[in-house]
Amino acid sequence: MEDYKKNYKVADVGSVEQEAINKCEKFVKEETGKDFVMIAWEKK
Repeated sequence: MEDYKKNYKVADVGSVEQEAINKCEKFVKEETGKDFVMIAWEKK
């Protein structure tokens, strides 16, 4: 098993976390001119 699978899982994202992710994606777009998609993992 790969190490990250032992220590991380796909994040449980609620509306507050989703809003924060959207703000970060928007900020990165404004700063770089590029669209990036954030993928959320969290420690187990």
